[in-house]
Amino acid sequence: MSSIFQNIDVKGKKKHLALRSLILIWHEKKCWGYRKITKKIWQDYQPDGISYNGLLSLSKRTIKRGTLEDKVRPGRPKAARTVTNIEQIKQRHLHQKHNPGQRSTAVNLGISLASVHRAMKKDLHIKPFHKFKTSKMTNDHVKSRVKSAKTLLNKYGRKEDTKKFSWHLVINSDYSAKIGLQVPNNTKNNVVYGETRESIPRELLEAPTANFFKGFMMWGAISWRGLIPKNGPIFIDEFLDGYEWRHGEKKTMTAQRYIDLLKQNIILSIEERYMDYDYIYQDDYDSIYRGKITLDFIEENMPSRIMPEDQASKLADIWPIENVWSIIETELMRKDYRDLNQ
Repeated sequence: MSSIFQNIDVKGKKKHLALRSLILIWHEKKCWGYRKITKKIWQDYQPDGISYNGLLSLSKRTIKRGTLEDKVRPGRPKAARTVTNIEQIKQRHLHQKHNPGQRSTAVNLGISLASVHRAMKKDLHIKPFHKFKTSKMTNDHVKSRVKSAKTLLNKYGRKEDTKKFSWHLVINSDYSAKIGLQVPNNTKNNVVYGETRESIPRELLEAPTANFFKGFMMWGAISWRGLIPKNGPIFIDEFLDGYEWRHGEKKTMTAQRYIDLLKQNIILSIEERYMDYDYIYQDDYDSIYRGKITLDFIEENMPSRIMPEDQASKLADIWPIENVWSIIETELMRKDYRDLNQ
């Protein structure tokens, strides 16, 4: 902090006297507005004991009054959203792995929950974001991801204007995770208002759930020439229904069934986009894609592919097809569906 603000903590009429003096000098000499003056002071001096919004108000008020003498205003001083409390709220909440919660912070600081909320929203300009689930990433996983990224960039080019660049030929394919047909019950937001719990009809309080999770899986791909297949993804459940299954047998995808899917659906869908038979096929790292029969079939029936050994085991989330599944799942979660035909 600059020495010219040494009296910044003085109370009464002389509080922020140095700041008000500098504001008036810059306004008169440089013809600056209060916003530019505030920004300049904040960047150059970062004065203690006053927030950015407080400095903005001080600049505007000082220029409007045109005097160093600050007008005495009625009302009690701030007791909740003080600089000290705002700083403590920031330390407890900003970029913290384990968030204590706003109620806990309010109790800890001895202020209201509303004051904590306003400090976070208006003073700190921070808001909450939901965490998303990911598989645990070790240091070895990180190293293998970096190694795979370098390998792929060296093989297929880094810049679009280079001769080696061939990402426009890559077909990024993947299976979606199982997507539910019913909207998950959100116990936090799914509420019913009433004077008492007993006054609410039982049917309004119930949130029926199915005994078995109804859902489906899809296969799809994304390329520079558009989505593959053109008319929408392939429903894996419908494809597997074409096989004979014993009663109670779990319907799963094997290497041979994946080859059947390639023969019957995938290759035909790709050739609708790439009639010149010039593309690079990419699929997942799972074992069914790395089996000898799968590798041999793809080598015989496709012009080129990104080899499984060039992809790290924890690399799936970087491919753009993951964004497509996320968009579809978000849209489908808006309401319940009875079946796929609906």
